[in-house]
Amino acid sequence: MKQRLLFLILIALVIVGCGRTQKYSYQGYVEGENVYLASPNSGVLKQLFVQRGEQVKKGQVLFQLDEDPQALVIQQNKADLLQAQKTLHDLEKPRRNPEIEAIKAQIAQTDARLKLAEIRVHRMEELYKKNAIDKDSVDAAVARYKELQQLKTQYESNLALARLGSRDEQIKAQQAEIISLTAKVKEAQWQLDQKRVYAPKSGYIYDTYYRVGEFVGSQQAVLSLLPPENVRVQFFVPVEALAQLELGQRIQFLCYGCHDSSTAIINYISPEAEFVPPLVYSRENRDKLVFRIKARIEHPQKFKPGQPVTVTFP
Repeated sequence: MKQRLLFLILIALVIVGCGRTQKYSYQGYVEGENVYLASPNSGVLKQLFVQRGEQVKKGQVLFQLDEDPQALVIQQNKADLLQAQKTLHDLEKPRRNPEIEAIKAQIAQTDARLKLAEIRVHRMEELYKKNAIDKDSVDAAVARYKELQQLKTQYESNLALARLGSRDEQIKAQQAEIISLTAKVKEAQWQLDQKRVYAPKSGYIYDTYYRVGEFVGSQQAVLSLLPPENVRVQFFVPVEALAQLELGQRIQFLCYGCHDSSTAIINYISPEAEFVPPLVYSRENRDKLVFRIKARIEHPQKFKPGQPVTVTFP
């Protein structure tokens, strides 16, 4: 009788076990995809407003590079624009006899500025050869020299038109010059604005790579930002479990030391197999080919990159 009762209990346990949904469990870890922030221009790091681990908000200023030579370029362009506007204003007035002499004076003044600009170019080139300055400073000096050459050419054209006694074409040329200089001012202002970098998203500063006073090359990251939406769970499954997964599927995971499990949504399934990576390597799975899976964490604020997790799904 006892043997028969024991047999019935065993059968019942088998039936209950078969009725349960099988769950798959795999090891993984939390990863973060950093946003690396840089300026398209080079320069000395003037100010670093944040530090490693600090929380920042979208639009918050992060760092500032030295404003030169971009600040000098915009000052020169604004001065040239103001001069061009004054010239146009004078052209629109009734012609006066001293005008020709005034244009000659402008040409003489521009010649003097050209000589100084040429000396500056040679000086900058020598300093650059000695690695005393960066290439941007040389380019700014050359650009200034070319602008003065163009300005002299314009003044010479104005003088020729004044001698002919016609002003219509001269006014049109000056208007075109103002349009060109206005565009240069806007471009120079944009270049200057790029030396002050703001947070494109909210998150925390993952790391900084330069100190104040160090020279930063163009497009070199000064710091990295980790937005919460860029924190994901990454795990690896064998080919036999791949059929159980699909994009958009919700999974459960438990991090080491956590009391409650969390959820994530699969947003990436690797198209090809690879060997088990070192972070989840063990004797049992060392020879297995697996597929990399990534899942977006629904509430990522409390997780940090590198945390080991155990992923489960039906």
